[in-house]
Amino acid sequence: MPAAYGWRARVGKLNPTVVASTFVYEFYKVVPPGVMLLTRNLSVSDVRNPADLDASVALMEEAVKELKRAGADLILGAGIPVLLSPGVGGNEKILKLLADLSGLPAVTTLSSAVDAFRQLQVKRLAIATAYGKPELGENLAAFMRAQGFEVAGLSTIETGLASIEKPNIDFGFVYRYGKKVFHDADRADVLYLPSSSWPTVEYVEYLEKDIGVPVVSSSLAATWNCLRVLDIHEPIHGYGKLFNTL
Repeated sequence: MPAAYGWRARVGKLNPTVVASTFVYEFYKVVPPGVMLLTRNLSVSDVRNPADLDASVALMEEAVKELKRAGADLILGAGIPVLLSPGVGGNEKILKLLADLSGLPAVTTLSSAVDAFRQLQVKRLAIATAYGKPELGENLAAFMRAQGFEVAGLSTIETGLASIEKPNIDFGFVYRYGKKVFHDADRADVLYLPSSSWPTVEYVEYLEKDIGVPVVSSSLAATWNCLRVLDIHEPIHGYGKLFNTL
């Protein structure tokens, strides 16, 4: 008998951290009725620890099979440091792995950001990260340049928080930090907040109004892209310009 929940679509997410929190809340706050999230947690407690990233990659095959068995209609790979841990080409390799293992459509938070930027017709990115390790931000910038985008500004801040602690970060902190990175950038036409652990949905429209350009976060881009790929085109308002394109 079909399940009552997820009657419209079920998104199977490989959650990079050992605890799933912010993305789950933001997903259900945004998506229309009938869309369900299935999560399989990996091994990241702190993205600054390479062993956490390697362990997460090693878990992917089993995790994808479990999500498919649970009834996922699409696989979402998340965790930019995990996706780029094999190098700049790592995202494409992992995308292929997810699709091959599941036989389902597959997207990642990185591919979703790229699709979002192209949908919004933006080119120059102001990137505000909280990885704590500058090389992680540089890896992301190199990936975006390889996709044909320009990096108008890049900042990596050390919050003192491990990945599983970042959901506790203050809205105002992220708002002010993102705003500063945008204003410090050279003619950016989009602000990019690449962390699914950071809260964004509560203030994204205010931030867009205040800086005058679209704001794309990992969680918002991924949620938008999952709906788009699954052919769910119900209008969604209140969470930024990107969702106006559905």
